[in-house]
Amino acid sequence: MPELEQIRAKLFSLQDKERAEHSRKYLKSEYSFYGLTVPDMRKIMKEYQKMEFYSALNLIEELWGSGNHEEMNCALYLLGSYVKKYPTEVWKFLSDKISLATSWDLVDELSTHILGVVLAERIELMSEIKKMSEAKSPWIRRISIVSTYPLIKKNKIELTLRLAEKLVYDEDMYVQKGAGWMLREVGKKNRLSLREFLLVRLDMKPHAFSYATEKMAELRKIRKEKLKEEKKNSSIIQ
Repeated sequence: MPELEQIRAKLFSLQDKERAEHSRKYLKSEYSFYGLTVPDMRKIMKEYQKMEFYSALNLIEELWGSGNHEEMNCALYLLGSYVKKYPTEVWKFLSDKISLATSWDLVDELSTHILGVVLAERIELMSEIKKMSEAKSPWIRRISIVSTYPLIKKNKIELTLRLAEKLVYDEDMYVQKGAGWMLREVGKKNRLSLREFLLVRLDMKPHAFSYATEKMAELRKIRKEKLKEEKKNSSIIQ
């Protein structure tokens, strides 16, 4: 496929080994890296956005399955340019491929700019997102709640709150952070609903609570006092 070779040649020509190593360590990733910036990758992929859709899918599949971080990012940037015109096809294309995303940046790009965009227009896919929230893979669980971001932007917060009921207690740090992040976004649309949600879940995991209450200092104070009281009562019992 000539387009694939062209893209790889362009990525290689811009590689930065020092940035590549830094990115690999920062993301704690097993992918290989070229060390490119996001603007560089987006600029490269802009040249391919007028490809015929199914030809583009073949290219995207090659890039996504490469195991290289920048190539996988490029796949998502290109796929995102087709999502509004071919939402059903994009959803189906990704259905058996999302497990390849094993770093938070790829997961979030996939969730907020692709799957979430489809979900916001096709709310009947909510059941699929709920299934993802029960997945064995923590990355797929994170995808489930971060994909509600476009819905939140439309002031539709119900699905986020429902998924968060369980995911704020998840054992995985990245799932906790994803849930907390989306709750923080809910708060920008409906602070009262977020406050009510949090007040009955003050025992949620620390990462989730920290992200969710970034702009709610009063909730952090309430949690701190509650934990202090619980510790005091526990010492009395012992």
